[in-house]
Amino acid sequence: MTAAVEMTRATGGGWRAWAGEARALSTLGVPLAFGQLAGIAMLTTDTILLGHVGPEALAAASLGFSVLIVPMMYLMGVAQGATPMMAFAVGARRHHVREVRRTVRQALWVTGLVCVPVFAGLWHSDALFSLIGHEPRLAAQAADYVRSLLPTLLTGTWFIVLRSFMATYDRPRAALVIALAQVPVNGLINYALIFGNWGAPPLGLVGAGIGSSVTGLMGLIALALVIVFGHFRRFHLFGRFWRADRRRFVEVLRLGTPIGLTLTFEVLLFAGAAQLMGLISPLALAAHQLSIQFCAITFMFALGIAQAAGIRIGIAAGARDQSGVALTGWTALALGCSVMGLLGLSFVLFPQTLVGIFLTDITGPETSVVFAYARDFMMLAALFQVVDAGQVVGANLLRGIKDTRVPMIYALVGYWVIGFTTSWALAFPLKMGGIGVWWGFVLALGLVAGLMVRRFAGRRAIPAYRAAFGLAA
Repeated sequence: MTAAVEMTRATGGGWRAWAGEARALSTLGVPLAFGQLAGIAMLTTDTILLGHVGPEALAAASLGFSVLIVPMMYLMGVAQGATPMMAFAVGARRHHVREVRRTVRQALWVTGLVCVPVFAGLWHSDALFSLIGHEPRLAAQAADYVRSLLPTLLTGTWFIVLRSFMATYDRPRAALVIALAQVPVNGLINYALIFGNWGAPPLGLVGAGIGSSVTGLMGLIALALVIVFGHFRRFHLFGRFWRADRRRFVEVLRLGTPIGLTLTFEVLLFAGAAQLMGLISPLALAAHQLSIQFCAITFMFALGIAQAAGIRIGIAAGARDQSGVALTGWTALALGCSVMGLLGLSFVLFPQTLVGIFLTDITGPETSVVFAYARDFMMLAALFQVVDAGQVVGANLLRGIKDTRVPMIYALVGYWVIGFTTSWALAFPLKMGGIGVWWGFVLALGLVAGLMVRRFAGRRAIPAYRAAFGLAA
């Protein structure tokens, strides 16, 4: 039995139980968080390298990635549909090796098949850019960049499936090591292919995409080899890979599609908010991007705790341990919001130091305006961090008990019907400008967080939860 299962089955109460659960969540969540930070580090490296190519290459990369991020988030969500299925099987302990192996196989099938229409559509992204009205040369460069990055959608998604498999058994560290190793490898390959160093052809923007694709493939192969020859070799995870399992295939798709749409609604909210900021002024948009960058980095810690909670709550549900579900859920919410509150406090206390990482001179005529905007945005970002932690932990708790459709509706209504509309209304009709956009963020995420937590608190009414515990209708 894994350490995760042992701790979930532990009985008792008081601060010892809470402290033990917090320790277990941190042990599993921190490696997941740093693995995701490695992905941000790779993107940052690419941005720095392309910045030396020129503004046009940087603009084309930004334009291309803005299109790529939407299907990327959807695929990540679909991949996460397999996580509660694996956790339930581990918690139940009956034939869990066979059950988990089949779930992993079908998750790889589902995401691989979803990639087919995504690849076909993105291959012709130049038509989309032209339709929007972008200059033909920029549209062509952005489309070439998108094509060169397409393999990362598949390799990245499959990496997530395999990482979730290992994390379900409380062994996330190999995936973390590989993710961290990808950062310098990606930098070296891209340095060679972008500028034509060490005998490589100078491919510029396309070289960055190819380098990232090669790095992603190497990381996936490395993780697969660890599984085949390491601790998990007894699973024979890739054995009978082509054997179909229709019921499991449908369940991965049923659970994963709402998760993917939820993540898509969220990322589109931030994309839409950037468009609103651009309408206010270029300087407001620059300050917004700086503030969001800090939020994206700190958010990875809340996301790591949330993913760990989703796994552990699934294991408890599979073991029919109602007290374990409650302990994991409330501990994760308290831990996630506390961590993000402390990180958000740094935004309030040290805005000049943080913004100074990107703006070396905050006294210039334009940079002083950017700094003033960013300082105000980061005050709200501190509050934003806490409610963001609440919504991501709440969403993962519900996913852990296989409840994904209603949270998707919460996200659609909260982020777009209320959040985006409020951001627009506060920014323009009520003339609050950029601060209004950020208040819309806080309201949207706070509302979704409240709905998610309220649903988790009333989980005995959720059909999936009732079915897992054999509760009467």
